[in-house]
Amino acid sequence: MTLGFAQVMLWGGSFFLLSILGEPMMHETGWSHEYIYGALSVAILISGLISPFVGQKINFTNKNYILLFAGLVMAAGIATLAFSYNQWVFMLGWVIIGVAMGMGLYDALFASLGKKYGANAKQFIVQITLISGFTTTLVWPTLSFLLTRFGWRDACLMYAAALAVLILPIHYFTLFHSENKSTQKPQLNSETQQPTTAAFLHSSNVYYLLLINFKIGSVLMTGVYIYLIDILTNNHLSVNEAIAVGAMLGPSQVGVRALDMFLAPKTPIRTAIIAAFAILIGLTILHLNPSVAVIGVVMFGLGNGMRSILRGTLPLWIYGQESYALVIGKLARLPLIAQALTPFFGGLIILHFNTNVFLDILCGLALLNTLPVIILYKILETNSQTQQTVESYENNTTKRGELLCK
Repeated sequence: MTLGFAQVMLWGGSFFLLSILGEPMMHETGWSHEYIYGALSVAILISGLISPFVGQKINFTNKNYILLFAGLVMAAGIATLAFSYNQWVFMLGWVIIGVAMGMGLYDALFASLGKKYGANAKQFIVQITLISGFTTTLVWPTLSFLLTRFGWRDACLMYAAALAVLILPIHYFTLFHSENKSTQKPQLNSETQQPTTAAFLHSSNVYYLLLINFKIGSVLMTGVYIYLIDILTNNHLSVNEAIAVGAMLGPSQVGVRALDMFLAPKTPIRTAIIAAFAILIGLTILHLNPSVAVIGVVMFGLGNGMRSILRGTLPLWIYGQESYALVIGKLARLPLIAQALTPFFGGLIILHFNTNVFLDILCGLALLNTLPVIILYKILETNSQTQQTVESYENNTTKRGELLCK
């Protein structure tokens, strides 16, 4: 619960900050749309570049002190924004925020949980992503309130103070204070156990399919979350109406829990297929029928909520606990670099064309992103059947040997 709240604060102070504060920043400073959102791109790029390093540190050390201090670093970055009266200081603030993103967002947290709890980490990942799915619901109205009452600079300082006070104790008492508590390793059933052999884990096909899926999914998430308000206001909604509709992204991700409650247990790869098609349907509705934009937002939120969980559980299911932190660090780099380019190129497309063209591109990417998970499902299914055949053959051979001995 508390780790989920920490993620709400950290995501709100990075990816979702400009959705509310970007426009007043441009109005006061006179800096261009491309520069403001380009600074966010730089932050995401930096977080992607340091992610493999963070993954290595988590994998080879017992305690992730990098994660522990993520809130303080992000607070320093946001406070720097508050005092940025020239473009270089503003960019420096986003560089610091980018370092904090690599230190404390999903990839670093999931790697820490996977190393500490093994397969048991899945339940924590699900809970954390469900709670952090309420980021827009909680952060956007809060930032809007602070902006209206105090202006964007004081809003940044207040948000930075909250990060500095809250994040370190949350991470300490949940991940460090309980370090010596033992965790039981779960008994995996046929639906949840890892289907792969040691040789198969190093299959480049599996890794690159995961990488493509994660990369496109990250672009879709970033494009929608950063420009959703622009997309909705372009469809004749007021800013307040757009914020209200956009806030439905959070509650819609609670549907992931309902899905797990009412449907039979599924392997992560089957969930990945459902998530890919939910995202595609949501974007299509949002694009083709703006009058029911809330339905499209809810469908996208449902799919993206599942995708957020899968970022942690799918690599853990395939690769296991031992190499999980290293793999998730490597898998984070290119998706985050792609995310870094999304605000900049998304802004150019909207500036020189319109939001409808931008949505055309997002819908095309969502359609394309259904292919990697379908192919991955076929590979994993074939491998699982092969492994079952080998195990059956070995069991039968052992039984025949026992009979011959008798």
